[in-house]
Amino acid sequence: MGWGQEAFNAECAALARALQVAATRSHTVGSVTIFTDAQAAIWRMTTDDPGPGQKYALEAREHIAALEKEPNAQIEIRWCPSHQGIEGNEVADQWVKLAADEPDAHGVEWLSTTNPGGSVSTRKFPLPRSLANVKCGFSEQKRDDASNWAKKQLARTRNRKYRPGEKKKPDQTVAKAKKRLASRFYQMKTGHCLTGQYLAWTTRRPDATCWWCQYKIQTREHLFKNCPHWKSQQKTLWAVVLEETRKLPGPTRGRDRTSIAELLADQRCSQAVLTFIATTDVGRTSGPPAADGDEDTASEASGWEAREQKERAWERREEERLERE
Repeated sequence: MGWGQEAFNAECAALARALQVAATRSHTVGSVTIFTDAQAAIWRMTTDDPGPGQKYALEAREHIAALEKEPNAQIEIRWCPSHQGIEGNEVADQWVKLAADEPDAHGVEWLSTTNPGGSVSTRKFPLPRSLANVKCGFSEQKRDDASNWAKKQLARTRNRKYRPGEKKKPDQTVAKAKKRLASRFYQMKTGHCLTGQYLAWTTRRPDATCWWCQYKIQTREHLFKNCPHWKSQQKTLWAVVLEETRKLPGPTRGRDRTSIAELLADQRCSQAVLTFIATTDVGRTSGPPAADGDEDTASEASGWEAREQKERAWERREEERLERE
């Protein structure tokens, strides 16, 4: 069925597919009975009016017309409460999971046409589609176009800092984290973060020196692996990463043979990285102010810190207010 489909579309597609199996069987059967717990899908099969599920309603009516050509054909679609007491429900669930793992591609149906001389021929012709189904197709195409564009851009620019995840779906571990923490995570992942290297590149700091240990260049690799200021947190981070990647399928991530781009792209390591960011000031502060100290020439990074402090102060006041109430 492709991406962007809803449960209602799946129920309608299941009815159409069941009728298709019955219509294309090799032996003759006097009656066909289909059980479903979706009353809305049953109603949709009774009309071919435009709307959601129209494509599957048209398919179902074609299969019903083919079945009615057989003598003594009886076709019933019965409603049952959530398949309770119906034999074969577990088998149906297995088939549904298999279909979800291997979704069918959108295709074009063969329709039969009666020629003026009476002969019947087949021609390739797309079935009518409802507006909802067209919108689903647009959404699926936009997702594929965006993914292809991102791959081309990364290949063209040879960006070594950012590496997209293997799965197209968002990382649920990061999605459930606090907003500011998730923001710092994604800033680190893209490389547009509060590090000496990035701030010097954007001319917001005079140099890329690490403001915690005075190392000549502060990169993500330095902060996550070598900065002595966060030595204990780094040790905990890589111990957890090694343990988690050993337990779950995929390559094992060690401190010496894993780049930061690989670390941040691996969803198995997301919780360990979030904990490291939350227990340190990595990605949250840009260090001491510049030597001139002029407020008019303060960097944008300092502005970010000021907003962070205001938000934390507001949250503390709200928590105190709620406790008093």
